Amino acid sequence: MTRPIVAAFVLVVATAAAGWCQDADARAQAIELVRESQELANAGDHAAATQKLLQALEIDPDYPSTHAHLGYLYELEGEAVKALASYGRLLELRPDDEYGRSRIAHLFFGGGFPRRLKLSLLQFSPISFVTDECRVRLTEGIDDLHRRVAYTRGVIYPEGMADREGPVEVEIPSAGGQGVVGTAHFNRVCYGFTAVPESEELRMTAMVHYPSPLLSVHEADYSGLAERVAHILLRVHCYSRACFALPQAVEERIVRVWMCESGPTGAEQYEDDVFLYDVSRDRRPVEWLREVAHEWGHYALPRMGRFTEPEPYASGVLGEVLFLQLLAEEAGLVVGEPWPSERAQAAIGGLWGNGRVELATYLDDMRHRTLDLWLEQGPNSELAAGLGEASFHYLVGAMVWVEAAHGHDMLRATLLKAPGESPADFYYGYRQAIREAAGRGEITLLAGGLDPTRSELSEPPVEGALRREDVRLAPGDHAQFPVYLLDGPAAVRITPGLRQTKLGLYVDGVGPLPIEGGDPVSLGQREQGWHTLMLQVPEDGDAAALRSLVITTGEPDVPAPGLEE
Repeated sequence: MTRPIVAAFVLVVATAAAGWCQDADARAQAIELVRESQELANAGDHAAATQKLLQALEIDPDYPSTHAHLGYLYELEGEAVKALASYGRLLELRPDDEYGRSRIAHLFFGGGFPRRLKLSLLQFSPISFVTDECRVRLTEGIDDLHRRVAYTRGVIYPEGMADREGPVEVEIPSAGGQGVVGTAHFNRVCYGFTAVPESEELRMTAMVHYPSPLLSVHEADYSGLAERVAHILLRVHCYSRACFALPQAVEERIVRVWMCESGPTGAEQYEDDVFLYDVSRDRRPVEWLREVAHEWGHYALPRMGRFTEPEPYASGVLGEVLFLQLLAEEAGLVVGEPWPSERAQAAIGGLWGNGRVELATYLDDMRHRTLDLWLEQGPNSELAAGLGEASFHYLVGAMVWVEAAHGHDMLRATLLKAPGESPADFYYGYRQAIREAAGRGEITLLAGGLDPTRSELSEPPVEGALRREDVRLAPGDHAQFPVYLLDGPAAVRITPGLRQTKLGLYVDGVGPLPIEGGDPVSLGQREQGWHTLMLQVPEDGDAAALRSLVITTGEPDVPAPGLEE
């Protein structure tokens, strides 16, 4: 009865022995290939030497010496990312390898700080990193985009400090970069990285420079503030890339932030540099968020001006609104409760880590100052042609309305189709974006694009992250929307389908046309330009929740009315 067991045992031993022989043979081949690679490297043929090592990896991927020699060759060829990856794998296989650790330290400190890293390498980094995840919702029905960010923590000397002999001296530009008003000195830096989509590779996005307590006039420790600034900057970078695909916010460009103790309270952006002034003065957290988003707006968004006041270009204020709205939306995604829930607002406070952030109040104020101004004045206002402060906020409000009424894609198209920098160019860009969307068949007008000053709602909508949400019409209520139509026939339907609810639709004050969700209603022939659509619930009707209006151009497929009995 024991023979099968003995036979099985013999089989297992034989199989293990065969596997050991195969492993030993693979290791022997790898050793020989590494030796041949060394000879080729000594002869100066680095390409052939690298090929030998890659062959060794295919045969025996766990031989530590292969990774050590690959790292060496990649260093010689200036391939820092590949060298770091090889040394990282070496340390995974042999954690106490002194050569691997010394070479990684050299690559971090021996010259320019690595522009590219891999997430898996951070565990072997001689520098402490903080990692986090940025979440962006591109559109309804599509999974959120998750993107990793990382920034350094601790004492790190800027690249420009040769042998750590003295601080970096930087010239401070005057407003608009026309001249120099002074200099500032920096001897510390926080490096920020964002992950490449669908990859674990990190690319440097930001350098935040600041003075140490010893160098600071106020003997202040700005390390925590620098890390928070870097963190917010990485997030707005992710938003501008994911939501708007802005050409300025490319992966290869690095923004240099200089935290200056001198100068008037505020900030200035010039090319790839952002100067934060008077950093020793205590600010509310929302002011720091606003300044970072403002300067990133000047950096990433196209120039929009040139205005006489409050500043030449409106891209900074537009950046404040757009990117901080997306920060609010992300807070809601993280906690699973839409903005402005208490938990979502608390998440923003936790992100900044230094007191409650009054972001909801800020967004409400900015919408009133910009979006509501555009709605109150109307899209055909003479403010569209002005260059004063009211026209400045009017243009910002128009772009905020495009985001609220249509979403990221339409705003991106509007910005990219503007042929120049003047306000008129961006109003033209919107018309072109509408024409392009109409050519694809439909234009969606979200409920958040309503005009609250010309609407009557028993229950005011919620000030959501990106737009006004939960637009509900009680009996007798009406909601009015501005809408841009092209020449020719058009039709509109509402979503969600409200089969049990009868609504009246007024077009430029004429109506009502009966409308139900899902069935298009013809608007007849319309001239190109701005029009108004108003939805009204009869006094004896049922309440309705409105999500969007879908506008189609061309002859609609409208069903004929049935015979009444």
